[in-house]
Amino acid sequence: YNRTWNNIINNCSPEIYEILPNPKLKPFLGFNSVSLTHEELQIIFKNLEPEWKNQLSSVKGIYCVTDRGNGKLYIGSAYGANGIWGRWGSYADMKNLTGGNKIFEELKFKDGKYIIENFTYAILEIFDPKTKDEYILERESYWKKVFDSIKNGMNRN
Repeated sequence: YNRTWNNIINNCSPEIYEILPNPKLKPFLGFNSVSLTHEELQIIFKNLEPEWKNQLSSVKGIYCVTDRGNGKLYIGSAYGANGIWGRWGSYADMKNLTGGNKIFEELKFKDGKYIIENFTYAILEIFDPKTKDEYILERESYWKKVFDSIKNGMNRN
């Protein structure tokens, strides 16, 4: 190795405090393979991962948030501007984390780190951006019944 590098190493003794994991996320492998921890969701939005952003903003959809702490599910729909990307952005936002969900807000109030440490996000069904909102809401209701997420999960309606 070159002499300059040798001089730097011998004349200075830096201390390493922490080695951080590489925040680079795995590539987008298709909608059927989307299952993200909250940490991964934050990385995607913080870095505006182009592949993830392009894919998630190109579709509307039905998604599931799982609370790994208690096994409860929340079934949601994304039918607004920017599709799933637009909706999940409110969950990834460290100032929000809740997407306006009252149960999530209660959890955040009790323990600010709970959502970050316990929530995962998955896609159940996708739709073309031109799909009518009413149909997506019907499908959301269907999935809520399938998983009984009103009685035994985190949906209130």
